[in-house]
Order: sequence, then C-alpha cells, then structure tokens
Amino acid sequence: MISRLHLTPIVLLVGVAWLVLLIIDGVAVELRWLRHVTTVVPILLVFLGVFDNWLWKAPWLNGWFTNRPVLCGTWEVTLQTEWVAPNTGTTPGPITCYMAIRQTFSSLSMRLMTPESASWLIAHNIVRSNDGVFQVAGVYMNKPNLPLRGERSEIHYGALLLDVQGQPPTALEGHYWTDRHTRGTMQLGRRNAKSFATFGEAKRAFDETPPPDRPPKGGA
Repeated sequence: MISRLHLTPIVLLVGVAWLVLLIIDGVAVELRWLRHVTTVVPILLVFLGVFDNWLWKAPWLNGWFTNRPVLCGTWEVTLQTEWVAPNTGTTPGPITCYMAIRQTFSSLSMRLMTPESASWLIAHNIVRSNDGVFQVAGVYMNKPNLPLRGERSEIHYGALLLDVQGQPPTALEGHYWTDRHTRGTMQLGRRNAKSFATFGEAKRAFDETPPPDRPPKGGA
C-alpha cells in the first residue's frame, strides 16, 4: 500500500495542478487554499488502509472496481509428487497438508504446512488469463523440520502455478517444481475462514469439520 511519504507529494501535486488550471481560467486563487493538504493526506491514508485490508473484498465492487480473487483462509491441500524412490522404484502416495493464505489488495502471503516442513512465498503474482481464469504464480522457500535436515531433506526453493476455480473461489489446482529436480501436483479443496499458523492447528480444525459426504465423528 502507498505510504504517507509518497502520498503527500501526490496530493500536493494535484492541488497545485488544480490551482494552475484555475489561474488559466482567470480565477483569482490564493495559496491558502492548499493549507488543508496535511489534513487530506491522513484521511486518504485511513481510507486506503480500510480499502486495502477489507473493502476490496466486497462482492459489489468485484468485476468493475476490483478484479482479484479472494483466497483468504486455510485450505486443505492434496500433494502428489512424481518423485520415484531409487531403492524401490515406486512413487509415494498423496499426502494431505494445509495452505494458510493471508491477503490484502496489495499483498499475498501463502504458507504451506506439512507434517515435516513449512514453505512460504518469497515472490508472487496473481494474473488473469484471456479466458477470465485467475492464476497464482509464486516462488517459495521450503524449510524442513530441523531433525529431518541432512540425510532426508535440506532447505530448498521451488515454484508453483495454480488455477483458481470458481467465483468466489471454491478450489485451486496446479503443479509445483523444485530446485531438487522434483515436481508434482497440488490441489486445494476445502477451506476454513481462519488462517492457521501450524500444521497441528489446521489439522485439528479440519478434523472437527468433516467434508459434506462424511458424517461427523460418532454419527450414523
């Protein structure tokens, strides 16, 4: 979001341009008309802060004033690697993990949490294809849990590309690849409105809210 340092000269420039145009029209202007610039700037900053954090998500603004999918919350993720174990010649089955997404109009944070590691974005972009489908592209860093580093896994970097499905979004699907020469698919399905910080917190929350086709624990 724009800072006060950058907003102040913009507002001042607009005010000066307005005075110049009035002078061209033959209006007798006075410099004291600019005295409220210092008041306008904080008002605009408050409005921009409200818009950047909350207002942009309003459905009635989407499509004509804003054009960005709302992805906030924690998503249940199914990861399927294409890596083949050299000792067995087999590919491990899919794992379930969680992606916490925190989003404003000007920023996006995505943290993938598995039982063994955490990954987070270090660069990203949300783009809209010609057919109207949004895509999330990102570069991330993965940090395995400390006991797993060395023999099994090291800190590494990767990239992902996800298609956003539905409006409002109901799922994300795509693939990832890493600098360890591994790759796989990534599917984000169920979503919880809260953004959890750890794998354990997210797992407990989703375990307490079973999918629609599965009865709650203790049910028929």
